[in-house]
This record gives sequence, structure tokens and C-alpha cells, in this order.
Amino acid sequence: MVTPKPPMSHRARILSRSLCAVIARRTPPRSERGLTAIRHSSELRSMVMALTLTEIPVAFLVSGIVPPPARPFHALLELALVLTGFGVLAALVRHPHTVSSSRVVLHTGFMGSLELPRPAVRSASRSMRTIPGRGLRRVPAEPTAVACSVGGTVSVRLHLDPPVPMDLGDGESADVDTVYVSADTPEAFVRALEAGAR
Repeated sequence: MVTPKPPMSHRARILSRSLCAVIARRTPPRSERGLTAIRHSSELRSMVMALTLTEIPVAFLVSGIVPPPARPFHALLELALVLTGFGVLAALVRHPHTVSSSRVVLHTGFMGSLELPRPAVRSASRSMRTIPGRGLRRVPAEPTAVACSVGGTVSVRLHLDPPVPMDLGDGESADVDTVYVSADTPEAFVRALEAGAR
């Protein structure tokens, strides 16, 4: 099942709810027993964290340059940027990839998701590459592949057999046999897939 990239207002709701849930220390919901969570790329999380923390002192520096009448608007803009950064981090924590005995769900945190039947996911391997775009998208020059990641860099390649028919919301259906995602380690996917197969 494909959940395409939601509209901007829905993405903002996901970010704000995720941030509130992390602040309140609510545990992420797990609707299925035996579910294994696979964390998103630590490199991506580190980059978002660095950019967000850097924005805070920069906001104060720029505020000293901005004319006094414009400072309230600048403060609101900077607050929105910082909260968005922390919201992205919270969404990645609250919406990891998951593997169970019946399905594999790949999340982008807040830009759509992809649910695959567990028996169709045959293997996972390391595959570091950059694929243009964000969220759930087609892979250029690979008509039977899709990418499911927040950023352009992916680190894991999942092989599907048999191929899974998908419509990414652009009106064109394709039989997909390769899915690229970002994760801390492909080994985590391999272990989860092996455990789910038992």
C-alpha cells in the first residue's frame, strides 16, 4: 500500500504532533506484536540536528541587524524554522521503518510511506547513492525501482520477489522489484527480515 506525499498542511500536523509526543515522552504506538523498528539514517538525523542548533545563534545575530519594526516577524520566522527542524527529528524518531512477520512498512517520517508484503522482501543490502528528490519517488533510469527517504541519500537496497505493483499517485502503475531507503545499517534490515521469516 502506497501513502503518497501528503499536502503541506498535513505534513505540518505530523511534525507538530511528533514534536509534542517526544516532549511529552509518549512511546510510539506499536499495533503489532513482534514488530521490529529500523531507525532512519543517523547521518540524516545528525545533519538536521546540526542545522537546527546552528540556526539558534544565527537567529540572534541576524536579529541585531534587522530593523526594529521587522524583528517580531523575523523572530516568528526563526521560531518556525527551529521548530520545523526539531519536528523533523521527532517525526523520524516516531515513524521508523518497521518489519513484522506479515509486512514491511517504510516511512519517510512525514513525506509518505510504503507498505510491502513481508514475503515479497527477499533481501537487504548496503547501497550508498544519491537519488534526486524527497519522499516516496521513482528512481531515474530504473523503471522498476522506487526510493523512500526524507533526503536524497539512501543507504539500503531492498530486493522484492515477486515484484510488487505500485501506483505512486502519478497515474502510472509499475511492478517494482527494488526499493531504496535510508537506515542506520542494512544489517538491521537483514536481521529483522530473517527474524520475521521464522
